[in-house]
Amino acid sequence: MELFVGSEHSDMYHKFRPTYPPEMYEFISEYSKSGTGTLDTAVDVGCGTGISTIPLCKYFQKVTGVDVSETQIKTARMVHKQSNVSFFISRAEQMEFLSDCSVDLVTVAQTMHWLEMEPFYKEVIRILKPRGSIVIYGYGNGTLNKSEGNLVIEKFFNHDLEEFWDSRSRHADNFYQNMYLPFSGWERKSDFFIQNKWSANEVVGYLSTWSSCRKYLKKNPKSGRLDEIQQQLIDIYNGQKITITWPMVVFVGRKNTQAEENINNVF
Repeated sequence: MELFVGSEHSDMYHKFRPTYPPEMYEFISEYSKSGTGTLDTAVDVGCGTGISTIPLCKYFQKVTGVDVSETQIKTARMVHKQSNVSFFISRAEQMEFLSDCSVDLVTVAQTMHWLEMEPFYKEVIRILKPRGSIVIYGYGNGTLNKSEGNLVIEKFFNHDLEEFWDSRSRHADNFYQNMYLPFSGWERKSDFFIQNKWSANEVVGYLSTWSSCRKYLKKNPKSGRLDEIQQQLIDIYNGQKITITWPMVVFVGRKNTQAEENINNVF
């Protein structure tokens, strides 16, 4: 949690993290409705500043964003004023404000590697309605549209930040290859991607939101490395926009009558 506190970081996170394609949320809502038959309640776990929460408001009657970071939730509450969304500070593994069997959908976007998987899944089983759904999704490492640009980012990723990567972050880097859901018939999909056209400043802003970069800057507060990277990208692209593409991975599953037994077979 300490990597994501602080109002400055919350603002940067909200401004520079990539958003997900609308098709992603159409798919999520359709998948959820095919389970419970309703689109009443959705809970977005690890919501941060609400980037992955607000798109659900278009489809669900009531949407709740949950995050352990007080500053992230403060930013979310300040920025988003939709009448059908609320934000709570809570651990994902113990969401006591939610009743048993009360939720149609639980989503987790780019956060699963920070959670304690077994207690979280037990909590998901508790709060989901019968045939309620869980959708876990995220993106891998972004690829720039010029090889010279990729080399700049890869050097920063693998050399400058090497000692600062948390082992849990590697689960996202390897596309959650070892992740499972506690429900029979769960699926893994890779049908979506994110693509943005950004300035060099926006790319560097995104890099600054990485947990490893936060650690790096804490240890090296006077480092000018990000400024160097920005200038290198400006030189490579001659001031033009940079196309950056992130591959996505999606896990979907649905609660069933055997869910309580299945949880013990996941670990």
